[in-house]
Amino acid sequence: VVFQSAMHALNPVARVEDQLTDVLRVHRPELSAEQRRARAVEMLRMVGINADRLRSYPHELSGGMRQRVMIAMALILQPQIVIMDEPTTALDVVTQREILEELMALRDRLGFAVIFITHDLSLLIELADSIAIMYAGRIVERAKAAELFHAPRHPYSLGLLSSFPSLHGERVRMEGIPGSPPSLAAMPAGCKFHPRCPYVMDHCRTEEPPLARPLSEGGGRVTACWLQDGRQEPPQALARAVPPSALAAGDLSRSTP
Repeated sequence: VVFQSAMHALNPVARVEDQLTDVLRVHRPELSAEQRRARAVEMLRMVGINADRLRSYPHELSGGMRQRVMIAMALILQPQIVIMDEPTTALDVVTQREILEELMALRDRLGFAVIFITHDLSLLIELADSIAIMYAGRIVERAKAAELFHAPRHPYSLGLLSSFPSLHGERVRMEGIPGSPPSLAAMPAGCKFHPRCPYVMDHCRTEEPPLARPLSEGGGRVTACWLQDGRQEPPQALARAVPPSALAAGDLSRSTP
């Protein structure tokens, strides 16, 4: 796991070398001290940090370097899956871009999968193969990244995408999602998004929609929304077709709905 704040995830009174080799000491006890140190050096170099930083403390590193140390620690045991929990929130845009590009290069080189947890959909659209949108602790839509970007099928997905400015087309006023997320201790009946949904219907307030494939399309896409069950025609913003030519070309530009 690579956590959101590397400064808080790393031990402030332990050197980088000790924190990396401790992982191997616990999980790979058959390795000697020399082998553990060699592996730590290898992982630091893999994420773009010189070996002389092994003797540094976390406060002596920049934010980007601390996050790279966290990535090295996550990869040191050669996992098949790496969970990235808001890993770039505290970083500037340039450092964020560098770290994500390095991570994707390592993913392709080492062959591990990445589960990326974030509120920044603009990152996911570019990096992810598929995206699952969660609301109130439940997945409400899952689709390929380009499909979700061009044609969201759940009102919450549409609201999230509409909150990001478009780099193409006319400038429009950004609109947030009204209201607040529900308390997990007092969840509303029916669809959990209905108190904030601009398309709410009567049965949304009493019946919770299943996570199912929209009737209008095939593939692996699933949505938890009564607007997609065929009872009525969905709003135009939620019924747009994905332009095949755009998807084939990998064009992720869009006009704000």
